[in-house]
Amino acid sequence: MASSNAKPDLYEIVGVSRTATEEEIKKAFRKKAVKLHPDRNPENTEEANRQFQELNRAAKILSDPERRKRFDQFGVIDGDAEPPGGAGFNPFDLFSSMFGGGGGGGGGIPGFFNMGGGHPQNRNIKSPDKKLTINISLANVYLGKQVPIDFIKVICCDQCHGLGAKSADCISSCNICNGQGRVVKMTQMGPMIQQVVQPCGACSGKGKMIKPGSECGNCHGKKSVGTKRHLDCYVRPGSLPGTMITFKNESDWHPDFSEVGDLVVFVNSKNEEAGFVREGDFLIMKKTITLLESLTNFDMYFKHLDDRIIKVSNDEIIHPNQKMIIKGEGMPNLENNLVKGDLIIHFEITFPQSLDKDRSKYLVKILPMPKKQIWDLQLEKTPDHEITTHTMSIFNDNQNNRHHSRHPSSDDQTHNMHNIDENDFPNMGAGGHPIECATQ
Repeated sequence: MASSNAKPDLYEIVGVSRTATEEEIKKAFRKKAVKLHPDRNPENTEEANRQFQELNRAAKILSDPERRKRFDQFGVIDGDAEPPGGAGFNPFDLFSSMFGGGGGGGGGIPGFFNMGGGHPQNRNIKSPDKKLTINISLANVYLGKQVPIDFIKVICCDQCHGLGAKSADCISSCNICNGQGRVVKMTQMGPMIQQVVQPCGACSGKGKMIKPGSECGNCHGKKSVGTKRHLDCYVRPGSLPGTMITFKNESDWHPDFSEVGDLVVFVNSKNEEAGFVREGDFLIMKKTITLLESLTNFDMYFKHLDDRIIKVSNDEIIHPNQKMIIKGEGMPNLENNLVKGDLIIHFEITFPQSLDKDRSKYLVKILPMPKKQIWDLQLEKTPDHEITTHTMSIFNDNQNNRHHSRHPSSDDQTHNMHNIDENDFPNMGAGGHPIECATQ
């Protein structure tokens, strides 16, 4: 057996001491690999490529506990002199952990770090979460609702236990990528040599191949099957649109992951229903009342979202567009369902379309007269013949009648106002006077 002194010192090649931990070896490899990569050394790509391959081989041996132990005792042996890409340590995995895996580089050396979606190194990582959306009414959010969910879940084939083949003897490593699931493609572009890691086309990036005709009869080599799954999803009272409800380990099984991900259910709830509009923990309701109701006491009844009949009594005058609040009749609070928001009622008042003269006389006696202002005209001092009288008619914006009455004579003091279009008199203000800009 040749002495280890005659062989290259792997610790020196990687740049660590003989007592270095696995993490220290990986850290040193990352640093030195970036420095020695051929793309970083275009002036001497041949020597850089040799050193880079030597670094890969050294890191591969030292990262395997058994092979490192043999090296410490006997030095490099023939079995350890194989090029990178064999079983065990894969130097590309270090780049995956440093640059985020096979997503196209994420930084670093262009070309070399483009993993291209090769065989994933996802052990001890959950499979991707499955996402579903359920639609629910505002009334159900108010009360809380148990919603049944039926979906197809992918599980490990129980016949081959995820092998995809009839037995383990029917599976062999891919002889193209040596079981790595990836191959290195080198392309020369002028003085630059670009290395790109791509999924192996022979095994579709799996690293393993099933002998033809030996596939599992249940999953047909897919390693997984679909099964119907039923869950009851409880939507808590007061849940907001977009609320997430998580079911642990209810996602799809995948052979490249050691754990199954979660099922995430998103709540898509309405914010308007049965005359109610939700704003956070508040409920807004519009209510149209008559002029009589706005001036006198009245009782209002309505059905709430939980079918309760609510009675609201009022003994105050309600003004147009006034808002009134009813405590504790809003939406339940999501964190504490015993606490509810408030109900806000927005009142709109409808006025009568007409009123006969007799009733008008009563209203004049009942309703308070307008208060005199200091700038009001002193009509009792103005003779009647100096007062011009008009009778108003309703102005209709949609009416296109532009016919006007005759011009009154100087001794005709009574006029009827007709529908007009403001475009006919663009520079005239109210009363037929020119519009002037106000001084700021």
